[in-house]
Amino acid sequence: MHILYLHQYFHTPEEGGGTRSYEFAKKLVKLGHKVTMITSSNEMNNTKEIIEGINIIYLKVPYSNYMSFKRRLLSFISFGLRSIMAGIKVKNCDLVFATSTPLTIAIPGISLSFVKSIPMVFEVRDLWPEVPIQMGVIKNKPLINILKWFERFTYRYSKHIIALSPGMMKGVIDAGIEKDKVTMIPNFCNTDFFKPEESNKELLRDLAGIDEPIISYAGAISYANKVELIIDTAEKLQKMNEKVFFVIAGEGKLKPDLEKKIKEKELKNVLFLGKINKYEVLELYRRSLASLVLFAKFPVLTTNSPNKFFDAISTGKPIITNMDGWIGDLIEKYNIGFSIDQDDENALMNAVVEILKMNKNKIKDMEINARKLAVEKFNSEDMVLKLQNIFKKALEDEK
Repeated sequence: MHILYLHQYFHTPEEGGGTRSYEFAKKLVKLGHKVTMITSSNEMNNTKEIIEGINIIYLKVPYSNYMSFKRRLLSFISFGLRSIMAGIKVKNCDLVFATSTPLTIAIPGISLSFVKSIPMVFEVRDLWPEVPIQMGVIKNKPLINILKWFERFTYRYSKHIIALSPGMMKGVIDAGIEKDKVTMIPNFCNTDFFKPEESNKELLRDLAGIDEPIISYAGAISYANKVELIIDTAEKLQKMNEKVFFVIAGEGKLKPDLEKKIKEKELKNVLFLGKINKYEVLELYRRSLASLVLFAKFPVLTTNSPNKFFDAISTGKPIITNMDGWIGDLIEKYNIGFSIDQDDENALMNAVVEILKMNKNKIKDMEINARKLAVEKFNSEDMVLKLQNIFKKALEDEK
């Protein structure tokens, strides 16, 4: 099977960021399929590379988390149009696999599926346009109506839809799609890569002077991620003379403001690492006492399937989250950390203090439970076989 894979934000472990598409593509190649990935780059223009057997076409379409919504929207549309032209040149494809966000990835997905007369499988990583609507990013009523129409059209056109969480799956079904057309394949755990082993002191030398227990956060620093809660908690704990250090890895619009806030408050227990690659994320988790999964209080964000959660539990690390919904339920059900109340401004502080004072055997139990959950419920090998079966069925149904 030749899969034409469309993902605007494809990343390898060396680049950092989410690597779901990289893992899927690499494993599909190992299963005997051919994968052509069309993605974007801030630097490379119409560059072709082969990485782990994946044929990758890079299109130069600038994008940054620091862009305004309008500039990002232009980037989305630009990539959509350019990837149509690039995709037309790819010969002998059997199936189009288009993965959001953004929803605009469906434009080249549907176009190439139609032109090549092959089925499209669509992957929903966020409920667009519901996320920007709830967060107040999109307020224009005509635009909202157009985007919601296009969302429904995309779902109806797709041969099958993959959702990354129970909430996303419900969102697709609520849009009028029959249940048997939607399958949940959550973000998964690369248990061969993220393993709870000894740390590599050659990596992340910025952490060399930190003797205190580390509470880590690795991910976007945006309005959706409530990272400012870490700064507020660090301030409270510094005043209490608690021995703990918060390490934040990632980039985003709020980072400059939060760095300024740290200086103004003279906080000595917070470090920003900036963007780091997957090898460094692994090292950060191995050195951490616990990892944070934080979101702003919007109902749609409870449907998220955060990479940081799956990477951290695979490394055997307890989680502290303010995320209601399925992730919070998993943490409580399997005893792998703390699910805290978003409305309690002291909840994160209390959870950190609790794990700092916790019996080492209890922490060890959480670590074992986290790794066990990763291996038994979210193993990447199982997920790629599930994906392969969906592709095969889509091709059979097309005949």
